[in-house]
Amino acid sequence: ENLRKEFISKQRKIKKNGKKSLFAKEKKIIDTINPIIQGKKTLIFDVDGTLLDSMPMWARLDIDYLEGMGYHPEPDFCTKVKMMTISDASIFIRDYFGVSKSPEQITEEIMNMACSHYENDLILKPGAAELVKTLKAMGYHIVVATANEYDMVKKCLERNGIMQYMDGLVTCTMVGSSKQKPDVYFKACEITGATVEESVVFEDSSFAINTAINAGFDVVGVYDATEEDKWDLICKSTKCQVVF
Repeated sequence: ENLRKEFISKQRKIKKNGKKSLFAKEKKIIDTINPIIQGKKTLIFDVDGTLLDSMPMWARLDIDYLEGMGYHPEPDFCTKVKMMTISDASIFIRDYFGVSKSPEQITEEIMNMACSHYENDLILKPGAAELVKTLKAMGYHIVVATANEYDMVKKCLERNGIMQYMDGLVTCTMVGSSKQKPDVYFKACEITGATVEESVVFEDSSFAINTAINAGFDVVGVYDATEEDKWDLICKSTKCQVVF
């Protein structure tokens, strides 16, 4: 109720002063997604690449790790490891560069680097925080569904000031399957008691978007530069699109 009053108060001040809204971007996004979310109960948000501007960090994480040990990966290194899990990438790093560490140790060290970024410096996409606050004030349940680790995401969202607006946080680890299957989205619905038809998924990943659509969800496509080559397909398959 306090959030709703705060939102209404801001809008009244904007009208009174005749100034351009500081939340013009959020209003534009709300106007774009409103036909899709109207009448829904639960909004399910991915984190990395959707709310959080973290994909550039992930794209460089293996390179930063190797450069920190004095190795210099070739330009096509990112292409080689892009579709690998961290465990598989660790095996590749050990074998390709002759790193004298076990894959488990490499994975742990890479994840420690990632954790540091989540705890200290990763930020939300511009406008994402205000969008979440506004949607919450409008009465929607909001649940995070991520392929990332629970503690990392929770700490990052807390530091960025939006975890308090979430009704739940579900990870692929918790449900025992990746986003190649819709289990994480189903679990998000379960948290709020909503059906698939009463929920909307916000995603940037083309394969995760396809998973959600095939499971019956309405999906809002969120632009991220790492999926730019698939953006046209995302636009064609999703109900509407958001660019932060």
